[in-house]
Amino acid sequence: MELKGMRLLVLEDEYLIGLELERIAEECDVQSVNLVSTVSELLNWIDSEAECDIAIIEVEAHGVSSLQAASRLQLRGVPIVFTTAYDVKSGGIDGFATVPLVGKPYGKSQIVKAVAGLSSSKKRFNGSSGELV
Repeated sequence: MELKGMRLLVLEDEYLIGLELERIAEECDVQSVNLVSTVSELLNWIDSEAECDIAIIEVEAHGVSSLQAASRLQLRGVPIVFTTAYDVKSGGIDGFATVPLVGKPYGKSQIVKAVAGLSSSKKRFNGSSGELV
């Protein structure tokens, strides 16, 4: 999977890192970037039933875990890449063993590599019926 033409959702609580991710996304010719800085904003975005093709989610934003929101995105079939400033342990995040985890600091090559490892077989979520189609 690659970023070109994708709609990207980003949860990042550090403003400058969020701007850097937007720059990386623009260099990769994404269609759009939706940047949120809190888990609450992420949950509101999910509740709005807006669509994205890939999500880059910080594991913990402003001291709040994003894992519940990440689970909701997975139920919608959205491929996820996690980022974290904490030590990256082998095996990834509990309950998300197959989700790529990128440690901070990172650059374009680490993000592109993580996205390239994602499955391109995204399932579609019908928000009105709650079914994967």
